Amino acid sequence: CLGSQYAGWSPSVDDNGKKYNVLGSGPARAIGSSEKLFDELGYRDEAASAALVIEADRAPPPALVEAVAKACKLSPERLTFVYAPTSSLAGTVQIAARCLEVALHKAHELHFPLDHIVDGIATAPLPPPAP
Repeated sequence: CLGSQYAGWSPSVDDNGKKYNVLGSGPARAIGSSEKLFDELGYRDEAASAALVIEADRAPPPALVEAVAKACKLSPERLTFVYAPTSSLAGTVQIAARCLEVALHKAHELHFPLDHIVDGIATAPLPPPAP
């Protein structure tokens, strides 16, 4: 959960003079992110392809695709990006679905031994998408 679902990767690039910054989660994060969390968890992924879910209202610019591909040591063709603004139905579901991940992240921040957690379940209300 912390190794993939947590939106802890924040890749950013210059997109025609504007900074393009997003939050990313998913398997590509466990391959290419330089977050120290992965060292603390003792976890990394290796794969021939990867997906990254980004909180955005448009497709990532080519510079971001290249940056993520380089970080993952994959060709851009081996990456899949899923994007949805947080104000959309998909974005709202994605955020509400993170309630278990938030609890695990808090446990980690409080230095609770995560290997003592065997199972987890959570529920959260699903608000209507923003207009």
